[in-house]
Parts: sequence; C-alpha cells; structure tokens
Amino acid sequence: MNWLILFTYFVSCFIAGNLYLKYVIEIDVFLIEQFVYFNKYFFIFFIVFATYKTIGNKESLQRIITNFKKVFLFNGYIAIIGFLFKINLFSTFPIGTPRFGYDGLILAQNEASIFYLLGLFVYYYEWQVNKKPLKYLFFVLFICLLTGMKAVFLGVVLLAIFHFLSKMSLKKTIYLILGLTFSVTALVLSFSKLKVIFGYYYWFFVNKGFLYTILSGRNTFLESRVVPLLEKWDIINYFIGGQNISNVADYLGLVEMDFIDLFLFFGVLNGLFFLFVYKTQIIGRIKNNFFYFVVFVFLLQSFFSGHFFTSSVNPIYIIIVFAYINTRINAKAVY
Repeated sequence: MNWLILFTYFVSCFIAGNLYLKYVIEIDVFLIEQFVYFNKYFFIFFIVFATYKTIGNKESLQRIITNFKKVFLFNGYIAIIGFLFKINLFSTFPIGTPRFGYDGLILAQNEASIFYLLGLFVYYYEWQVNKKPLKYLFFVLFICLLTGMKAVFLGVVLLAIFHFLSKMSLKKTIYLILGLTFSVTALVLSFSKLKVIFGYYYWFFVNKGFLYTILSGRNTFLESRVVPLLEKWDIINYFIGGQNISNVADYLGLVEMDFIDLFLFFGVLNGLFFLFVYKTQIIGRIKNNFFYFVVFVFLLQSFFSGHFFTSSVNPIYIIIVFAYINTRINAKAVY
C-alpha cells in the first residue's frame, strides 16, 4: 500500500472529523494540539519507512539490538542507583505518593513499562534461543521488578506462565502445581506483611474495588469522559472519529486506555483500518509462538493502559525488538 496515499487518507479523515467536532457538534478542540496527537499514532510508521532496509539486514539488526541492550542496562543501573540512594529523580512515581518503584530516566510510567517489557523479552529470547547465561535474565528480572509497575509485574508473571507451558512435561507440571501451592500458602501466611509492602494497592482494593485498582482509576473516565462525549457524537463520528484530547474544559475524551482512545480518535471504521495497517506493517506475519506471546502481552496492556500506540519514546525499540524476536531458525519456528 502506498504510504503517501495511506497517510493522506488518515489526514483527510482527521481534518474532517475535527472540523465536524468543532463546528457542527461544537466541542471547542484546539486543532494544532489535536494534530500533534494524531502524529503520535503515525510516528512509528515513519520510523519503519526510514529504517526497514537496515532492520531487514541480519547483521545490522544484531548491532542495533546490542545498542538497545546497552541503553536498557544503563537505564537499569540508574534505577538501581535511585533505589540504593533514594533519589526521587529516578523514581517511577511522583514525589509524595506512597508507591514504590524506580525506573531510571524514563519520565512517563506507561512508556517505562513498555521499555522494560521489551528489554525483558529480548533477554528471555537470548537465553532460550542464543543460550546466553541465565544470570543475565535474572538481573533483568530484578530491574523490571524494581520499577514497581503493575504492567511490568503482569508481564513477568505471564512470561513465567508462558515458559512453563511451552516447556511443560508431566514432571514439570507436578513442580508447577507444588510451586503454586507453596506460593499461595506463603502469601496467605504473609498477608499482614504484604499489607505493609503493598499498602497502597491494598487500600485502593478495599476502598475502591478490584477494577479501580487494576486500572489505576481509569475506569471512572468511562462514565465521566467517554459517555458524555459519545452522547454528543452522531453517525459521522462513528465512521471517522472525533476525540477531544486538547481542551480539558469541553468534553475531554482521553482515558489512556489504548483501544478505547484509538476508536474514539479514529472512529470504529478507521480504528479497525488502523489496527489492520499496524498488524501488516509493524507486527507482520508472526513466525513463532514466543512472538505470538509478546504481541498478546502488549495488546493486553493496551486494554488497560495507554501509550503503546501513541508512544513517543518506544517506537524504534518496538520495531527492532519485534523484528529481532519474530524470526525463524533453519526454516523452523523458534518455539
């Protein structure tokens, strides 16, 4: 598909949708800020267009991955320094909040969770496929857990489940059941201590509920932002979208849950078209089970949080890690 035609189509729909939103529905959006946000969705495609030849070369991709690992470890060391010396600048969460976590130099939490999961998946892949020492993976696991982010914790748990299921035998099944039994027992016995360690989440779980805790309060935006905006929409918006992300005072529609924001911004028809383009151009044809798992984790994260489709920090990392992991060896899938 011609990139210029594709981008022109989405730009035309964006202009039409936002002019319709501003002058027909009369929601006072700021068009320049709306267009800046629009470009966040397409930033990753421009990077693919500029780098596909380099990434398509195996030796070049290996050098790029090596540099990515250096950036990842450097940021991880910064996070460890922040943890050891209690440096608020390197903390995951704002000063004054009781939540624990250090993510280094990445300022946005959602961006950091994507970055750390990409690094984790690269090191797991290299341990399994390239037979790199397990100690590297354990160190990366420590760095990831140090971030204190729910999305990263979930990724670690899902990776452990994937590993056991992909390597499962009767003996390992028994070990898994025994391990889960021991873990649940230990959690029950340590409940009072866990309340202290995870007191922030425990308070919200008791007082706000499970959904509020998991979504960090984003579920309240469905009623306070999405429903009022949809009540203003008409049939045109369902085709080409019309999400106010620029004017807080006039039907702000941003909820930072990627799939909801995607369909609000592009509409149902263009939202599905955008996902199709993302699948074909960024994800491509999936060649092994581990890459299926990686894609699943990030799509799952996109249901509960934001910034995967609109990331301004991670697009180049997403492209190179996806290309690196989605490979076949000797015409056979890695898993």
